[in-house]
Amino acid sequence: MVADATDLTVGLLPALGGGLGALAETGQHARLIDGYLRPYAAAFARLYYFSYLPESLAAFTDAPDVLERARLLAPPRPVARGRRAVSMVRAHRPEFTACAVLRVFQLTGVIPALVARARLGVPYVTTYGFRYARLSRSPAKRALKTVLERVGLRRAAAVIATTPALAAHARRHAGRVELIPNGVDTRRFAPGAGGPGARGERPRLLYVGRLSPEKNLETVLAAADRSATRPEVVIVGPGPLREPLEAQARRLGLAVDFRGVVDQGALPPVYAAADAFVLASFTEGHPKVLLEAMSAGLPCLVADNEGTRSLVTHDATGLVFDPGKPDELAAGLDRVLGDPALCRRLGEAARAEIVARYDLRALVDREIALLRDVASRRA
Repeated sequence: MVADATDLTVGLLPALGGGLGALAETGQHARLIDGYLRPYAAAFARLYYFSYLPESLAAFTDAPDVLERARLLAPPRPVARGRRAVSMVRAHRPEFTACAVLRVFQLTGVIPALVARARLGVPYVTTYGFRYARLSRSPAKRALKTVLERVGLRRAAAVIATTPALAAHARRHAGRVELIPNGVDTRRFAPGAGGPGARGERPRLLYVGRLSPEKNLETVLAAADRSATRPEVVIVGPGPLREPLEAQARRLGLAVDFRGVVDQGALPPVYAAADAFVLASFTEGHPKVLLEAMSAGLPCLVADNEGTRSLVTHDATGLVFDPGKPDELAAGLDRVLGDPALCRRLGEAARAEIVARYDLRALVDREIALLRDVASRRA
């Protein structure tokens, strides 16, 4: 019987092929360490983070509370992610056996959890934050991911869905679904001095994320070119489309600042220096960068898709546009960047929404309570 939740050992599983090094490539490792590992370390006796990469925890943090209670389990050398996924439980059987519950951070990482459930009886809780099969162009991969999704949801002790639409879909397969959205550190990501629209110079439009086809950045540059405000566009993040986007910016004569990877801890001043934020993606889950931008008090212009609709109400907490219509985005840029009062109104409403519903500390507390409950039911 579990007498005290602080005596529990919890296993943490990243996305398939993931690890702290993979997160560091996009500057996101600090979000996991500060937002999740630290509160988890305070709540539980021991954490095991099962990585797919040959790495060490000390290479990413010197926080004593994390290093004392968390241990990273890694392969001794690089290994194919599929092989690592199916062999992970065998390689770290004592650590998996010690876990009262496993926390899977993305559904793609559920394979080791399924193995541990079947062989050791360890329950798992998984995040369901995206319809992963939709990203696959190959019919074979789409079918495989669909099967993994259904099995992963069906056998989970509980599912954390990040949006109401995802929760409704998960309930078709899972017995227990909790709606816990992604969150943001509202103290770190706060409005800058003066607020958006008060810089008195060329407006600055910000994008943060991958430079990949589904993010629809060609439309962002086309809209900036057609906007009467001709904003400077700041693009933060890595990805395969940087060179084509640079070429497009040159053809249009746009001022575009490609920042590359910026560590998550260094992002708050980047948001604070912007006048508006744009997310033109064709599809999104529950985008953390949008949470950050809204928390920073920026007016946000977002493409109309399932993930952004869960966060932004048109003309109340942001503006919504058709991702296939650059002129529609350009008109939105003219409205927001040409009207300081509207700029401030949307930014203040966005900030209030995030503080009220998406504070990371409160949401992680709910996750911890869920893990405790699952562990107690197993006992």
